[in-house]
Amino acid sequence: MKTIEVDGIKVRIQIWDTAGQERYQTITKQYYRRAQGIFLVYDISSERSYQHIMKWVSDVDEYAPEGVQKILIGNKADEEQKRQVGREQGQQLAKEYGMDFYETSACTNLNIKE
Repeated sequence: MKTIEVDGIKVRIQIWDTAGQERYQTITKQYYRRAQGIFLVYDISSERSYQHIMKWVSDVDEYAPEGVQKILIGNKADEEQKRQVGREQGQQLAKEYGMDFYETSACTNLNIKE
């Protein structure tokens, strides 16, 4: 858990990294209920990772409060040569589900603070 300041307002964030593993799905459903924002992250160099996002989006829509802020993130943008999921695919999926969309890289800090 971490407290950060955004536009002069203190915000407490808690990030749960489930690594997309099925065994965490029952646990995450409990956390969705109180969430105000949810990051759904896939690996741009893995089509399989992107396909799993559909299940997670379905769970978020079912269990999270109405109006929760959802952000779709394509991670590992620094690995362009290994890309299996186009930026346009991510943008389209985000648009279909009313999510914001970013591509990031933890290695280069691309869009990390955004």
